[in-house]
Amino acid sequence: INYVGNMEHLSEDAKQFLQSIHSTKNGVSAWDQIGKTGWSDNERSCDVLGEDGFLEEKDLRHQTNAADQMRRYYTPKLERFVELTYWEDYHNPYFHFSPLKLFPGNYSENKNESDG
Repeated sequence: INYVGNMEHLSEDAKQFLQSIHSTKNGVSAWDQIGKTGWSDNERSCDVLGEDGFLEEKDLRHQTNAADQMRRYYTPKLERFVELTYWEDYHNPYFHFSPLKLFPGNYSENKNESDG
């Protein structure tokens, strides 16, 4: 199985993926069989079903404040360099990337636009 998912839309991508997989025994999709209920709060038992769909519930214990961490290592100049270097990847319609703006006014929809 080849499937490209995106971390920014992980729960939606997981749902779409699981809906595309069907049991050869009963024809039920993986989403209907287990994805709708995801996991329960009991992380030790895979037999207990939850109330939220697979990957839908946000666990605040896993928050990293990644943008704040990135600002420790990035500068506006470095952000612009990365943006220009990977412009084609960021704008590839198959990837569905959302722009990450660490510094105001540093992002452009046009690769050839200058910083101003």
